[in-house]
Amino acid sequence: MHFIGKDMDQYLSQQEYVDTAVVPLLELDLSPSGLKSSAGASEYLQSLTALLEKQFRGRILLFPPVTYTSGADRVRLAEEISTEMKRAAFKHVFYMTTDAEWRSVDQLENVLWLPAIPTEHMDRNFKQSVMEDQLRQVLPLFIKEWS
Repeated sequence: MHFIGKDMDQYLSQQEYVDTAVVPLLELDLSPSGLKSSAGASEYLQSLTALLEKQFRGRILLFPPVTYTSGADRVRLAEEISTEMKRAAFKHVFYMTTDAEWRSVDQLENVLWLPAIPTEHMDRNFKQSVMEDQLRQVLPLFIKEWS
């Protein structure tokens, strides 16, 4: 389910089955040198998490990306997000990001770092194939956590 109004009615009625939250973590870099890579990372991460949600609809709730700047205090942000996720009582929480700095933040468990693959110039079919390949790499991590 997506974090949108129409899906929230379904989530509230089936909350006991939706035990997993997926939180994309997205660095926003609006500098001239970082703008394009930041936008590409956003496109990649949102495409991948949407595909993941489609695969596990009814089991996961996909949150909108938590967007922050490069100078953000990731430790403080991690503590705030983690507190909210615990309050929401999700049994499993996964944080997906293309920002390698999250790998060293101990306040979050299940941080899945993936290098952003530029998909901007790919045709639709090739992009879909690439995203499915990426999903196949991530799925075992979810299944392991659930078992």
